Amino acid sequence: MINIYLARHGETEYNRRNQIQGRGIDASLNETGLRQARDITGFLQDTPIQKVVSSSLKRSIETASEIARNKKLDLVSYADLDEMDFGHLEGKPISNIEDDLKELHQRWKSGDVEHSCRGGESPAVVFDRANKRAQMILGQNIHNVLFVLHGRLLRILLSQWLQYGLHQMHRIPHSNGALYHLQWNNTEFEAVYLNKTDHLFNEQKN
Repeated sequence: MINIYLARHGETEYNRRNQIQGRGIDASLNETGLRQARDITGFLQDTPIQKVVSSSLKRSIETASEIARNKKLDLVSYADLDEMDFGHLEGKPISNIEDDLKELHQRWKSGDVEHSCRGGESPAVVFDRANKRAQMILGQNIHNVLFVLHGRLLRILLSQWLQYGLHQMHRIPHSNGALYHLQWNNTEFEAVYLNKTDHLFNEQKN
């Protein structure tokens, strides 16, 4: 049995301002995000993590680095685990692109998970690249691993791993600094908890 812990990175100024980040925006954590990284570290203090993995983006690396230092582990990062590329929507305030996002979500919910916005990636493409890397890591001789990832990527991976299907990825909640715990028995994944936020002592609860 492998215990898979997943965390969404801490807050950035793009998160605070409600702007789309995606793979092409490489923002650092803000003060709230750094505090969230410390809160995650504290919660996992007694969890026997053997490997800490992040994407190649700063917000993921900075969150994971705090945990890896505490565990005295080397941090391993992979571009395969980067957030979805949202193409021409990246960097824009969500309030300015609500129609574009509504169309995207409707296409995906209808089952068209090969669809992407202009210049971006589809959920199917993102799952393929990220799942291949995750499966390589899970195939190593480890029993407790932590992935520090991104909101849309978490929805994509978990919706497939928990057999909801990509068209139902909206069922996976996410918030900055949230934690997830899954177990893998080499056949199927089982959720222990999803979108846990009560470790974020200084944050407004979601």
